[in-house]
Amino acid sequence: MISARYVPAVCVLFLIALVPTLIHSYGSDVAGDGLSTAAIGSSLVGYQSVPSGRSANWGLNRFESDDWIERNYSSGGDSVRLTVIRSSDLKSLYHHPELAVAYGPRFGASFVGHEVTHLAAAPGIPVHVLRPSPGTSALGLYVLLYDNEFIDDPVWFQLRTAGKLLVTRRQRMTLFFVHDISAPDNVNLETLPAAKLLLAAIEQFIRPGRG
Repeated sequence: MISARYVPAVCVLFLIALVPTLIHSYGSDVAGDGLSTAAIGSSLVGYQSVPSGRSANWGLNRFESDDWIERNYSSGGDSVRLTVIRSSDLKSLYHHPELAVAYGPRFGASFVGHEVTHLAAAPGIPVHVLRPSPGTSALGLYVLLYDNEFIDDPVWFQLRTAGKLLVTRRQRMTLFFVHDISAPDNVNLETLPAAKLLLAAIEQFIRPGRG
């Protein structure tokens, strides 16, 4: 039997717990933002594209995503694969996305090391760089976007937004990933076509019709 003097405090605790329960259990807990991967054109910075051939259910199975694209962009003898995925399962996008996007016998990528850099053409966008393993030439670049914010440290981002996510509907995170299977050794990212294609895709996604 609870003492009457504790009833108000208990009621407050129940109300605090009830808010996230109502938000995340009843009705959709994912907020719409009007953005879509469909805004990214099949032609970017002089490159033309074709679908990569992934299964139609790949995005849903690997990332719980129903809004994603993957295309092979080509210009002359150069080919770059662009993968853009939107999902409310944030960890699936920021925790080693290359394992699902670029690894395996089909693509043959193997990366060592990870760094974050900023390109002069877009200094406000942190670009995650995956360098190739010795004896390979595949280079991976990716960018993470959540609620109009580009993410450089996703773990810290998840920690500092944990409280907010308890009482607000989640936004979808967007992963932009380019995979250049034949990048030159010690390439300057500022001049790399794959980096320019990555930034153009982001621009078109945020501002449809541009890029």
